[in-house]
Amino acid sequence: MMRGAVWMLLLKFVDQGLGFISTLVLVRLLSPTDFGIVAMALSFVAMAELLIAFGFDIALIQHPNPTEEHYHTAWTCNVLLGCTITVLLLAVAWPVANFYHESKVFWVLCALAFGPFFVSLENVGIVRFRKELQFRKEFTFRTSRRLITFIVTLPLAFWWRSYWALVAGILMTKFGGSMLSYMAHEFRPRFCLTKVKELFGFSKWLLINNIVCFFKDRSTDFVIGRWQGPAALGLYNISYEIANMPTTDLSASINRALLPGFAKIETEKELQTIYGNAMGVLALVALPAAAGIYAVAPFLVPVILGVKWLESTPIMEILAFNGAVILFHSSIGAVLIARGYPSDMTKTNVLYVLLLFGMLAVFVPGHGAVGAAGAVLVTAVIMTPVFLYLIRHRIGVEIKAFTRAIIRPALASTLMALVVRWTLPEYERAMTVTHAAYLLIGGVAIGVSVYAGAVGLLWIMAGRPDSAERHVLERIRTVVAKLFSSH
Repeated sequence: MMRGAVWMLLLKFVDQGLGFISTLVLVRLLSPTDFGIVAMALSFVAMAELLIAFGFDIALIQHPNPTEEHYHTAWTCNVLLGCTITVLLLAVAWPVANFYHESKVFWVLCALAFGPFFVSLENVGIVRFRKELQFRKEFTFRTSRRLITFIVTLPLAFWWRSYWALVAGILMTKFGGSMLSYMAHEFRPRFCLTKVKELFGFSKWLLINNIVCFFKDRSTDFVIGRWQGPAALGLYNISYEIANMPTTDLSASINRALLPGFAKIETEKELQTIYGNAMGVLALVALPAAAGIYAVAPFLVPVILGVKWLESTPIMEILAFNGAVILFHSSIGAVLIARGYPSDMTKTNVLYVLLLFGMLAVFVPGHGAVGAAGAVLVTAVIMTPVFLYLIRHRIGVEIKAFTRAIIRPALASTLMALVVRWTLPEYERAMTVTHAAYLLIGGVAIGVSVYAGAVGLLWIMAGRPDSAERHVLERIRTVVAKLFSSH
């Protein structure tokens, strides 16, 4: 599980590195409105894709002994549902454009309608990479797919200077990924429906949960797009992407590796120990990353995105904290699904969505995209006790285990954010990009130094317990020893 988590983290660093470079270039070439138009169309594409979100891959991973027929059936169902989605999206393209009062969305949605069909053709055999914990192969496959997006989108953005570059990149990623899947794994699926009933028995709760999670993740698209327009939606989505890179994306990578491992663990006591260690490492890395995004956001936005994105600064500051909270929610969801409790996650997420819609209705009309960010954060904080109750009730992980995992990283991260904000001056529009870049680099250096020193000191003051800090130090020593021994 540890090796798998390392490979998935490496995948995320490569993926986010390429994505970050792409975003850095694209925001200079395209406008917030361009991103908003694509986001409007993608919100309905994601909704339609829920039809193939039965989680057959999770069902195959969770199944103790799946046969060839299980894999063939999963692929067949995906293809049939993929065809259905494409037809459905083409049929609703015009009503969707009318909903947003934006005619450009019609043609964008017509083009993106073929994406779900391309995805449905993906070779289901690659699920075995995760089931058998072969994460090196998973890394190679997904990195290759990401490179397709990078290679296609950037040249087209320079050439077209419009949202069509984003559309082309999305479609090529889906089509190219499906083609690469057959090169990555020797399994060859065929049409088969013999195991439909068995797969749907586990996957029905995952489907419902995915539908609920769609509204959990995309409610802001509908509300901001409808009430505030494409420019505000573009500001929010780019802010969300940048703010969540080091937190929710990090946890998603680790959870991708831990989920099949959690499914294989036999005893609850062993699960509690491993889960506690995983939470400690997540907190040690993700909490300072979230605090760091908040601390340097006033300089990060103009340097990385450009001055035309300055309105996204307060949005990014709020969403950075939201990412830190969601980090713990997602880890709880991973262990509950792996242990066979998808219904609990579904019911909890239903409550989450209802609360989120209420918060959005209160905050967005008067505060726009900033209000949406605040609504998302408030909802996440209110729902945290519910997630903690679930993990205690089903798995036996006590709340004090979370306290032990996050207390030192949280205190050190808070100190880091305060020191960086106190040290850096206020950003001014008259400031040159070069000057802002120097301040950004200086702020990052100060933050890293303060956090490392603070968390180390707190660990020593606590008596150097057997915690995430000790595990990380031991791994560093092992790697350094191997490097010196090799030379």
